Amino acid sequence: MPSSQPDPNASADQAGLSGDALSAGRLENLARQLARSHALSRRPRRRPPLLDRLREQEVLLHDAYQRFAETSEVQLALSYAAEWLLDNFYTVRQALRQVREDMPEGYYRRLPKLATSHLEGYPRIYAIAREIIKHCESHLNLDRVALFVQAYQRVTPLTTGELWALPTMLRLGILEILTQTVVRIIELPPPQKRGGETHPAFVPLPHERCPEPVEGLADETVVANCILSLRTLATQDWEAFFENVSRVEQVLRCDPANVYARMDFDTRDRYRGVIEELAQATGRDEEVIARETIRLAEETERSEERPSRTNHIGFYLLDAGRAQLEARLGYRPSWGTRLRRRLFGHPTPVYLSTITLLTLVILLGLVWYALVAGGTPVQLIGVGLLVLLPATAVAVNLVNLLITHTVPPRVLPRLDFQEGIPAECSTMVVVPALLTDASEVESLLHQLELHFLGNADPHLHFALLTDFADAPQKRMPDDDRLLGQVKTGIQALNKKYGQGSSGPFYLFNRDREWNPGEDCWMGWERKRGKLIEFNGLLGGSGETSFTVQMGDLDLLPEIKYVITLDADTVLPRDSARRLVATLAHPLNSAEFAPPSVPPNGGEEGGDGAVVAGYTVLQPRVEIKPTSANRSLFTRVFTQDTGVDLYTRAVSDVYQDFFGEGLYAGKGIYDAEIMI
Repeated sequence: MPSSQPDPNASADQAGLSGDALSAGRLENLARQLARSHALSRRPRRRPPLLDRLREQEVLLHDAYQRFAETSEVQLALSYAAEWLLDNFYTVRQALRQVREDMPEGYYRRLPKLATSHLEGYPRIYAIAREIIKHCESHLNLDRVALFVQAYQRVTPLTTGELWALPTMLRLGILEILTQTVVRIIELPPPQKRGGETHPAFVPLPHERCPEPVEGLADETVVANCILSLRTLATQDWEAFFENVSRVEQVLRCDPANVYARMDFDTRDRYRGVIEELAQATGRDEEVIARETIRLAEETERSEERPSRTNHIGFYLLDAGRAQLEARLGYRPSWGTRLRRRLFGHPTPVYLSTITLLTLVILLGLVWYALVAGGTPVQLIGVGLLVLLPATAVAVNLVNLLITHTVPPRVLPRLDFQEGIPAECSTMVVVPALLTDASEVESLLHQLELHFLGNADPHLHFALLTDFADAPQKRMPDDDRLLGQVKTGIQALNKKYGQGSSGPFYLFNRDREWNPGEDCWMGWERKRGKLIEFNGLLGGSGETSFTVQMGDLDLLPEIKYVITLDADTVLPRDSARRLVATLAHPLNSAEFAPPSVPPNGGEEGGDGAVVAGYTVLQPRVEIKPTSANRSLFTRVFTQDTGVDLYTRAVSDVYQDFFGEGLYAGKGIYDAEIMI
């Protein structure tokens, strides 16, 4: 193969295809000129066959691939264009699939369309993509793409939807050029459809020709450029690209609470989604709405003595401050939105009344059937009493099913702790357990080590909170042996994984106390008691029944959060960080009402109730794969076996409809609140 031709397996840099057809200054000028020439249409008069042509292009490219493959079987020497397509057709197929998946019909309809120019009726972002491809000579350089988009937005800002559609439109434009070039190389005649109509892939766009390679470039070079561009588009981090060019993103990063920039991508994307939703509903520019949100948070910051959740822009996008922002924007929710908000504002009456109504419908239906069958009044009463409880159970299940299938999961906002948990969020993972026998102790130590290996972090610590088993005496013969075994195990773990004189593992063991209600010696209040006393230990209380305390005790006052697990609970990889990052978000931190005023001038009032946020968070709990088939019970309650449940969200009746949940004893809480 001559060295002057690009290698079909080479990278962009290796191929020597720079794509720097224009200087940065000229490229920015072209972007600004293009922005000034674009005018938007409120109601496009026609639907261009943009995505329809994709199917025809796929057929043509596949036909070309088949022809090149057949030629390769009888001919040793192939053109460079044929080699590029044969060696990289998987890249072409991937691009075709991504365009189909990333541009559904509803999304396409919402994209702003042009009112002028030869691309009238086409999405504005499609015109921008074509211009970028043209001036990069079909070989995309993502730095230059970002430069072009940023320059364009200095004249006309693009919407969030348009920025997300840019990679799809770039793929679409590249595929159009690739199709035209390959068809020209193999001299394939334009296929004819019924009635003599020309193949859509060859139909020029209104008032212009289909995308063609830049004049002066050989067809082989064009094919190479197109495939290299598709490779670049497939490997680009589009999340980082989007946030680099989004003007809304730059505005929201001015959050007065300095929280937005520290959140994870999904949460930031939810914030931007609310901005986009309000912009579509009010007709205002997204950047204007973002600045109004910042202004609201700044006004609250100046009026309050100490920081609170209201200083954070999320309070006005996802929380109770949404009404204030909507009032500022003059937003008028649709009747459907108003109905949904009213239902969620009064969940208990809605839930109970729906169950009652369904129960009555089922009950009356069965009683009516008995009446038609000739039942006497006494028999009708008997039927009603017999089916009352089953009818109620059916109604509850139907309502729960309806809610879980219609109410979207309420995903909580989260900070980004992927690089590590900060010192101010130091967390202790505790496993309350009983020291029953040697095998149980060995299992506890092994489980604690697994928790550490999957969630290692300098500010994440692991502890066993242990009691001896219930007994008729305060001390039993095996106590010292079991205690010695667990102490030796903790020391060994700290030696293995610790640094210096300290390590991440702790042990807190209690002696038995007499319980007259149970008529035996046992750990006070079992699991609940261990957690209560451990919280007291974190608060500096010396009055606990922990007679053994192993570890760096000077670190205990620095513990902010506690993750509590059962002895058989699995803590998936990095899930501890995600739990801490969720509870540490200001919208999730518990906020209490002021203490109630004591009656009759008393000295102390009642504790304030939680009015916002959460005191305890727990993830979705599921049976682990190794236990899934042990019994009929586990098979019934096992779902999505082998999937990391901490990365998925499913609807839950209590959480998503009532904003509450049943605590299963496994979760995370703020230690300061519990002390």
